[in-house]
Amino acid sequence: MLLETKRLFLRPLEKGDLDPLAKMYADQEVMRFIGSGKTISRANTEASIARWNEYESKHGFSNWAIIRNEDNAFAGKCGFSYLPESSEIEISYMLDEPYWGNGYASEIAGAVLEYGFEKLGLKRIVALVYPQNTPSIKVLEKIGMKYEKAAEYWGVKLLMYSKEK
Repeated sequence: MLLETKRLFLRPLEKGDLDPLAKMYADQEVMRFIGSGKTISRANTEASIARWNEYESKHGFSNWAIIRNEDNAFAGKCGFSYLPESSEIEISYMLDEPYWGNGYASEIAGAVLEYGFEKLGLKRIVALVYPQNTPSIKVLEKIGMKYEKAAEYWGVKLLMYSKEK
């Protein structure tokens, strides 16, 4: 276990996470505001689990599985990655639709942000959000991130938020 909050904990992604992660990646509503906004195939989902674990070996951080304490349910993923062609480190999170609206995103993203500063020694963390994704903007503001600028990644116009230690 990487870190634990009142209701959730993070651990590395595992092969056993394939079914729930593939379900999330195939759900257009879940993926609407993730990356390019497109769904991801099961084969690419399976490959992504291995890639995230390799990423952690290389960089010391990754995207990790969000697990609910009460029933060990896979609720989503959260973590860090470098932005493409940049030295900026992005925090990202995604929850499966049944877990929306429970405060889980703020709870886990706030804990991961603190983990990045305190345990990983990061000095600056950014987040990208679609301008129309009001719930996610509220999460970023709630965890203390501030709007910085408009940015474009993956061919999508996004907003960049940031926080420095």
